[in-house]
Amino acid sequence: MDHNDSITFSISQVAKMLGVVPGTIRNWEKAGLISVKRSDSNYRIFTVDDLATLRRVKEYSIDKHMGAQAIKLLLGGGEGSSDFEESIRQQAEKQYSKRLTSEKWRELRKQKGYTLEDVSHGVGISVAHLSKLENGGNVSLELLRDLAHFYGESPLYFLEPVRDEKHLVEKGSGDPLDLNGDPGIDMHSLVAMRDHIMYPVLCEVQPGSGNKSPHTHNGEEFIYMFSGTLELRINDGPPYVLHAGDSFYYRGSDLHSWWNPSRRKAKFLWIHSSVAK
Repeated sequence: MDHNDSITFSISQVAKMLGVVPGTIRNWEKAGLISVKRSDSNYRIFTVDDLATLRRVKEYSIDKHMGAQAIKLLLGGGEGSSDFEESIRQQAEKQYSKRLTSEKWRELRKQKGYTLEDVSHGVGISVAHLSKLENGGNVSLELLRDLAHFYGESPLYFLEPVRDEKHLVEKGSGDPLDLNGDPGIDMHSLVAMRDHIMYPVLCEVQPGSGNKSPHTHNGEEFIYMFSGTLELRINDGPPYVLHAGDSFYYRGSDLHSWWNPSRRKAKFLWIHSSVAK
């Protein structure tokens, strides 16, 4: 047996050594960044080698604000190359991060009565990192979704208002959105107004792609199918299969997920309202 494997630590011990809360490590495990061993009593245990890997995960995730996909690439190879790390960082921080309004993070936190510590523990980041985000720092896709889920909102809620307000959005001119992290999903905003409670989005989803993780948030949602097939699951009920001409309404508070199960691209109008009746 390797000597490093003979020394093990509990999740609380590892969290203390890293300077994070245990929930952060569990989030890294859930994201597939680490593979955690279990004791005979089914408790998480970590070796010295695991600790070394976790230090790298912390560096990439918290210190360098990278997303899960970028971290997986770095853990798989390329360490030590600053050019490689910079390339991955740029891929992880796409243009949506510059279109988020930091004021909404801060206003919503205060509105709900949360402290910086409450939110940082809830999403598994440091207080300093959260404070930086509230003051205009970039946010990775995975963290955007974690924060939106914590606050019970859709990621669309946190997009900044457009600079040039206009009533007409001509065909093909909608701003591109990247809120799912899946290369098989293309989204374009169909609204160019500063103050609005509806977020109409044109979606094109490749076969096998979708938002497959069940989730909830505030507001209401409406879908109208232009072409292709879309499968939706609401709460614990059977799946709904939508085809061209079908429409579908549901509340954001319903546990929902969706994907394209067919061999053809699906195209549909998705409208999210951030205000629930």
